[in-house]
Amino acid sequence: MVIQPLDSADNKIMRQIRRLAQSHQTRKKSRETVVEGPHLIDEALAAGLTPRLVVYCPKWVERPDGRSFLVRLQALSVHLFYVTNRLFDELSQLETPQGILAVIPSPPPVELAHITASLTAPLLFPVALTVQDPGNLGTLIRAALACGAQAFGVASGTVEPINPKCIRASAGALFRLPVVQLDGDWLGLLKDSGASVRAAAAGQGTPYYELDWSGPTALLLGNEGNGLADELLARAEVVNIPMSPVSESLNVSMAGAVLLFHAAYQRQAAGIGFLPPAMV
Repeated sequence: MVIQPLDSADNKIMRQIRRLAQSHQTRKKSRETVVEGPHLIDEALAAGLTPRLVVYCPKWVERPDGRSFLVRLQALSVHLFYVTNRLFDELSQLETPQGILAVIPSPPPVELAHITASLTAPLLFPVALTVQDPGNLGTLIRAALACGAQAFGVASGTVEPINPKCIRASAGALFRLPVVQLDGDWLGLLKDSGASVRAAAAGQGTPYYELDWSGPTALLLGNEGNGLADELLARAEVVNIPMSPVSESLNVSMAGAVLLFHAAYQRQAAGIGFLPPAMV
């Protein structure tokens, strides 16, 4: 029997996926999000996040690896939902849809105290504060994983890490690196753990290359337009990235990558090396 794909957008599952893709409140309430493409689905599976359902279309089935991928998902008792190419393209948030997406549970929460208590090497911990663009946050998380940070902090006012655009920009790093939602006196906890707290600010403080980054370090990275609040700068060691006077600034993801990879370079020179993410 030939199975005909669904072609109606007026369907409970289709509406639910749209809400998850578009609404922070829906993702928060359901503790789920949407990932698209085989790479991100594979990354979620490797992190122990089994999809509740997967939507695919004929475009996916026609791929050489498409059917075998679906068989893997069936073996995990994942509910598979078959739709037309047209309907899938309406659901997709990509310019070139790959033909498969999944609804997955959000990664479990991680406590900062657990991270600071479980380390066997100097902490490298970037923190995003009021970073509003999900692409910038995802890029920062990707850079943090690549440079050997053990975890990543997200403070209030920052876009949620499980925003689908953030997950895509992280290229799956979000599923490999523990992301800590910071609350309470998290800055005091970091200082009590022995970490140097440094804050990136344009045109202020000490050039980053004049400092030692091989010890336990937390790096605060602020909003794309306004930077960090004065009260945070007052509680941290302020660093800057010297640049040509004809350049106004770098966006937060680029600035974060420059600082984190300089830290990685110094840690390599000190014999620390690239460390794996903290165990959670």
